[in-house]
Amino acid sequence: MRGYTLIELVTVILLIGILAALAIPRLFDAAAFSSRGFFEEVIHSARYGQKLAVASGCAVQLSISGGGFALHQRQNCAGGAFNRPVPRPSGSGAFAGKAPSGVTLSATAATIVFDSLGRATPGNITVFVDGRSFRIDGESGYVDGP
Repeated sequence: MRGYTLIELVTVILLIGILAALAIPRLFDAAAFSSRGFFEEVIHSARYGQKLAVASGCAVQLSISGGGFALHQRQNCAGGAFNRPVPRPSGSGAFAGKAPSGVTLSATAATIVFDSLGRATPGNITVFVDGRSFRIDGESGYVDGP
């Protein structure tokens, strides 16, 4: 005879039910996707700021607040305030981002400055986004994260 036994059918239905109850809600949780995407955006902006400081020879400031982040450079590389927004590589506006609704952003320092050698001041900063974190080493400016 061909076909499935009753035990095989019940087992398959049980497995599908377990997957539906545990896995599928995680796939459709928009808040988790927003949080992870914003974390990636913040970590990549820190890496970009460090690389831009080295490539341009001008210091770059990464400002972090609960509402978002922004990259700025000085009007004049020799000194002054960080008041010139860093443009995105695509040229579509300033390199800044706002935290999505419900996503928290914090850091051990509100502003991080990457000098022309890529070093970060103040040193050894940790940035937190909804339970995820990455670290910026002071001496090398290395952004250590996933």
